Amino acid sequence: MKSLKIGVCGVGNVGGAVLENLTNTPDIVVSNGGVQIEITQVGARKGKSAVPYDLDVVTDLMEVAKNPTIDVFVELIGGCDLAKDLIEHAIGNGKNIVTANKALIATHGDELFKLAKEHKVQIGFEASVAGGTPVIKALREGLVANEVKWFAGILNGTTNFILSKMSEDKSSFDDALKEAQELGLAETDPTMDIDGTDAAQKASILSALAFNTPFDFSFVSYGGIDQVSPEDIAYAYQLGYSIKHIAYGSLDNGQVNVSAFPTFVPKDQLLSQVGQQMNALEIFCESIGSTVYYGPGAGPKPTASAVIADLVDLSNGGWPESENKKNQNTLIKECKQQFSRYFKLDVKNEAGAIAKVSSLFADENVSIEALIQNEIKDNSPNENFVPVVIISGVLTDTEAGRLQENLEAMTEIAGPVKQFRIHNAL
Repeated sequence: MKSLKIGVCGVGNVGGAVLENLTNTPDIVVSNGGVQIEITQVGARKGKSAVPYDLDVVTDLMEVAKNPTIDVFVELIGGCDLAKDLIEHAIGNGKNIVTANKALIATHGDELFKLAKEHKVQIGFEASVAGGTPVIKALREGLVANEVKWFAGILNGTTNFILSKMSEDKSSFDDALKEAQELGLAETDPTMDIDGTDAAQKASILSALAFNTPFDFSFVSYGGIDQVSPEDIAYAYQLGYSIKHIAYGSLDNGQVNVSAFPTFVPKDQLLSQVGQQMNALEIFCESIGSTVYYGPGAGPKPTASAVIADLVDLSNGGWPESENKKNQNTLIKECKQQFSRYFKLDVKNEAGAIAKVSSLFADENVSIEALIQNEIKDNSPNENFVPVVIISGVLTDTEAGRLQENLEAMTEIAGPVKQFRIHNAL
């Protein structure tokens, strides 16, 4: 029987789930994975009070990274600075690494993998993207015979849960977020989920694997679901869409663009059907077409499952080392990908105002595919303006931004104009 001695730093939601799984049900891993995983040491800054198991617990996390008796250092504390320092020390001591830290990999992945290669150790990071859904393994191993052209997916289970609740149950944003927190699907501070940072970091990691680009989060464009209102969701339903937070990555003539934004998805598209805290990723390869990966993407247990899967893989020799092709393709910030757009604007309630708006679209050489003008309600806060929704033809982000600015400059339009992408198979 193979054995693996591990040191774990971080005993929060994910770390606690890893300890629980390996302590309470070790026979499952032995039976399915063929390896006996021994928790040799745990690093917890609050000490033994934070670990309800009879384990060696230390408050100095660096002590775990320097422990000569462990085979694998498991980093689950999150953040970048301390986590990077701990991992660098562990690698320097010849330890393999398993981490769920998407911020660290998205920001410092290249230097950490270079350091690991120098010390002849490996880094497992399956848990950094899509929780219990093995999308990293698919890109690292399952699709190595193919050239990936694009991917599109829902990579944040928390935001997908909130949007699903707002759409299906007509919950307010605050109520949906509160429920997500009560279920352990959202952190006490959910900012990185809500503003799109989490999904963008995951998309950056997928890009590096899919397109042989550097791990460089600074090139990702993104926005959050805090822009989405119940009114937008109602319009989406009326027009035959749902609203999802979609991450994209695409390769075109050696240039790679990565982004993550709230997006209108047609009801007949697969991603539209992904509800609650689930994740889904569609990967398109030139030779085989699309493959789709679906599973839980939020919560400690799915993430812990991915951590343990990496430990089993390490016990079996880890992952095949690929040739370094990080300079093969170039990351670009400006997205050249075109999307139809949803525009929401308040137009002055007077003759000719809609015609002027339509003329602006014509001047920009942008078609109007659909237009909705609802009646003004008696309790409307501003009876001088009427809400209008326009579905446009395809535009790049730059073109859509310019059109949005020109609309906002019109005297016939009140307040900011809102616009979202509309998903299409690339």
